[in-house]
Amino acid sequence: MSPSPYHHGNLRQALLDAGERLLESEGTEALSLRALARETSVSHAAPYRHFTDKADLLAALAVRGFTRLTHALGICAREHPEDPRARYFASCRRYIELGRKHPAMYRLMFGQRPCGVGEQPELIEAGRAAFEALLASLASSKAAGIFRDEPVERLAMAVWAMVHGLTELAIAGRLAPCGEDREEGRAVSESACELLLRGLLISDRGS
Repeated sequence: MSPSPYHHGNLRQALLDAGERLLESEGTEALSLRALARETSVSHAAPYRHFTDKADLLAALAVRGFTRLTHALGICAREHPEDPRARYFASCRRYIELGRKHPAMYRLMFGQRPCGVGEQPELIEAGRAAFEALLASLASSKAAGIFRDEPVERLAMAVWAMVHGLTELAIAGRLAPCGEDREEGRAVSESACELLLRGLLISDRGS
């Protein structure tokens, strides 16, 4: 019996779920629309109803990653509306955790993207939304008189650069000085976040 292209109630969602599993387990090279069809037990033509080619699929997966990050940063902001310090640390931790949990997705979002991936309007918008979530969080702290009077975009780039580096080290198992030790790595990241926070704070609050 040949597989049906309408086997799933929400085929696009099923394809993205399968695509993310394959991305994390086998990488971008092994990911293809044909592999997705096999993974979801649909006809080889079915995925093309939702993605024009592999680049379109990878862009949709990256959108999913950015949307997940934006949602996580939003949760941190809602959970700590009156405590900028707690919100800052929660956001840094969540960013690093997402990278560790979804390393291939993280590299797709922020690494060297495959040919044809990057100019899709929905991907550009999703990336912008994630950065704007970070901007909003820092702008709120600045408005409360917590952070120094620097353009919020510069503050955001400093935070992003630091947590991106920490996340890359965590993914590579090099965050701890002597090999991969999850607790030691967490302590290192906390210290780095604390050091940067002191630089962001108005001087009389940073001592």
